[in-house]
Amino acid sequence: MRILCITFLMLLTLIFAGTVTAQEQILDEVNDYLVIREIIILGNRVTKPGIIERELLFNRGDTIKKMELIPAIQRSRENLLNTSLFNFVFFDANHYPEDRIDILISVTERWYIWPVPILELADRNLSTFLKNKEWDRINYGMWLKWNNFRGRREVLTGKLRLGYKKEYALTYSIPNMGKRQQHGFSTGFAINDQSELNYTTLNNVPVYYNEGKGHSHYKQEAFASYTYRRKFYVTHQIKFDYNLFAVSDSVLILNPDYLGNGDAKLRFFSLGYLFEHDLRDSKIYPMDGYAFKFKAQQCGLGIFEDFRYPHLKLTGTFFYHQRLDSRLYFGNATKAQFSTQKELPYVFKKALGYYENLSGYEYYVIDGTDYFLTKYYLKFELLKQRTSTIPFIKMEQFNKIHYALYINIFADAGYVYNGMTDPTNTMTNDWQFSTGIGLDIVTYYDQVFRIEYAINRLGEGGIFVNIETPFRRW
Repeated sequence: MRILCITFLMLLTLIFAGTVTAQEQILDEVNDYLVIREIIILGNRVTKPGIIERELLFNRGDTIKKMELIPAIQRSRENLLNTSLFNFVFFDANHYPEDRIDILISVTERWYIWPVPILELADRNLSTFLKNKEWDRINYGMWLKWNNFRGRREVLTGKLRLGYKKEYALTYSIPNMGKRQQHGFSTGFAINDQSELNYTTLNNVPVYYNEGKGHSHYKQEAFASYTYRRKFYVTHQIKFDYNLFAVSDSVLILNPDYLGNGDAKLRFFSLGYLFEHDLRDSKIYPMDGYAFKFKAQQCGLGIFEDFRYPHLKLTGTFFYHQRLDSRLYFGNATKAQFSTQKELPYVFKKALGYYENLSGYEYYVIDGTDYFLTKYYLKFELLKQRTSTIPFIKMEQFNKIHYALYINIFADAGYVYNGMTDPTNTMTNDWQFSTGIGLDIVTYYDQVFRIEYAINRLGEGGIFVNIETPFRRW
């Protein structure tokens, strides 16, 4: 009997011990969560609070695990910086009883209104200009860009460009429409008029013709697009375009295939769809994450009977970036384009050397309907990002700057298919390679200064200078 009583007491002890353990576990699980009581935004003199809250991975009243709070804050900070509305974004938290917190967001807004005089090079890149030094190939005029118009992330752009290449343009976009800010719309038009035209390619180099006081090339374009962004990192876009090209009689004599079949005018509508999935830490100078883009564009919708070159163009782009060590990074960018029509006019066959370049091939262009381009790099962070204040500048949009310095080794490869090429253009239908070493200076307002030494497949080496955001035009 005594043994039975002892056994019964031991069972009760185990049961109650298990109950206590379960209760402790429940309490621990409760203590693992935080309740976001309020989100407080500071420094947004222009930007509406809803535009900032749209990029956050949490909302007021949310319950979030403690271990997930810091990653959510870090990703939200990256989202805000990727809007290009702010130079600096900082997060903090105030803690209250019962595991309640307030999230504090402090932003330093950029300068949004840019009435900037235009004085720019008309060459395809800075290295080409430094080689040729043709000072008459200069554009001048006035460019007005109003970012964050009305504080709603809208962009209003007007351009009056004169000189070598005349351009008159006006565009407007609003990316955050609707109650949940999931819809976007943009529209615009541009008129281009120039006396000098790259009318053909010989020996892998663009050949130009100058009409003198006349106009060798005239172009009109107008577009309207709709964008859908349900959450954060996936975007769908449908775009409708109208294009008109016209060239002088002299251009037709020099290259009857410029617009095809000896035509002096070419007009068509196009309809495109773009899918983008972007999980990179930065859209300006990514160091970690990946992105994928797919675009399908139908040129020629059967509206104009005189357009004889309807074709579907498919483009895919992939970016991959990975942090290997505290200062070492690996990355790859790959792009491919395929056209269903191979016999196209010269104006449709601009592949590498225009918007996408092989390093070390800055002086050349490679024309074709289809192409493949891949770039690999290994970067070492010489100088981690630092912030400095310029004391004699009083405006906070400019007096605090950030900068970082990277050295990188890289290797590029590319292939362009052209079924109707001039025999002097030996770079088409053959693989091209290059490698080299570069220095990148990354600073605020999305500026990246790049100095590279590259050597190409031909054994030609040189120093090339670029001032632009890498892969932005991809």
